Amino acid sequence: MKRNWRNSLLLATMLVVILALVASCNKGGEHAEHADTYTCPMHPTVISDRPSTCPVCGMDLVRKARAGEEVEITEELSKLLKSPNETVIASIKTIKGEYKSMPVSTKAQGVVTYDTRNIYTIPTRIGGRLEKVFLKYAFQQVRKGQKVAEIYSPELLTAQRELIFLLENDSENQTLIQSAKDRLKLLGVNDSQINSLIESKEPKNTFAIYSPYDGYIISDSQQTPAAPMTSQSASTSAGGMNDGMGGSTNTSSPAASGGSTTIASDALVREGSYVSSGQTLFKIVNPSALRVELNIASTLAGSVKKGGKVMLDFGDQHSDDGTIDFVQPFFNEGQEFLTVRVYTKNTDRLHIGHFVKAVIESGSVEALWVPKEAVLDLGNEDVVFIKEKNVFKPKKIVTGVRTENQIEVKQGLSSSDEVAINAQYLVDSESFIKTNK
Repeated sequence: MKRNWRNSLLLATMLVVILALVASCNKGGEHAEHADTYTCPMHPTVISDRPSTCPVCGMDLVRKARAGEEVEITEELSKLLKSPNETVIASIKTIKGEYKSMPVSTKAQGVVTYDTRNIYTIPTRIGGRLEKVFLKYAFQQVRKGQKVAEIYSPELLTAQRELIFLLENDSENQTLIQSAKDRLKLLGVNDSQINSLIESKEPKNTFAIYSPYDGYIISDSQQTPAAPMTSQSASTSAGGMNDGMGGSTNTSSPAASGGSTTIASDALVREGSYVSSGQTLFKIVNPSALRVELNIASTLAGSVKKGGKVMLDFGDQHSDDGTIDFVQPFFNEGQEFLTVRVYTKNTDRLHIGHFVKAVIESGSVEALWVPKEAVLDLGNEDVVFIKEKNVFKPKKIVTGVRTENQIEVKQGLSSSDEVAINAQYLVDSESFIKTNK
């Protein structure tokens, strides 16, 4: 009886111990479920079960979110979480595009050049040595009847002596005398020189060569002066001549520089040179063939047309009116531009290679215009920032004519769109903008 009682007491004690162990295990599990974990924002591999500092960078450890503590992504928060190259949240003034008609005048730079189809030549009719040359450099102006060189020729000296011999020994034989005169003429001697020879009866060792034309001297190796190649961002102005002279252009070669393009003097014939019969001594450009060539951006093709008026500024207080005769697109060294040929009536004061500034009057353009600051040039495309629900989104547009303060928008924008008045303000130096198609 006593043994049964002891067994029952031992069994009850063991049952109490087991229940106590089960209860402690349940409490430990619940505590483990609610235990917090801390980590470093910069080094996620650093983990701790209590607040501390990161042993790598020293930053305070932050608690990881518990189950059920996820942040609800609202519409406003989703806009903030978007990439900054897709949307921008900012407080900036906006403006709407305006349909209006604006007078446009295109600024350009160019050079005085010539038509290569209007070139004369001064040949020599006799062979010999050039004793004197009076034309020294390319583009030198020459007048009709001006002495350009003096030549020594044994053949010409012999022809003079034959005429003098006939005059002294057979003056009655007019047939031979006339034949001797004709021979001198064929050798390039004019009537006044023949009369002077008859009066003096002294043969001359050198004879002068005169220019039969007015014009400017060029050589075979001479390149035609080319207008400076204007960059694509060439601006236009709604003002007059004074407004159009301040811009700068990019030139791609020495031949396209604004000043006169000269060549070395040895490209022309020099004193002491020997020439043969029929050889060309000089080439002369007809003054009426002078013209002005301007280069402008290809984006202005629609506003520049044949017959348009141009104000030309040659410097030294010399300006003139011109008329567009020809417009031709060019592509050179990766750059598109338009070459505009302009003729002017007053060619007396023009000099080949002379730098020219011009304003092309293009009339009025009726279109949608926005301020220049509202358009961001990304190089291969233009972008504006359109406001939608307090968020600015970049959008690609197609631009046209640019004035000093306004830009024509051809596609991509309507008059109801609100556009950021300063597009550059919304972009930092390292942003890559994704535009809406």
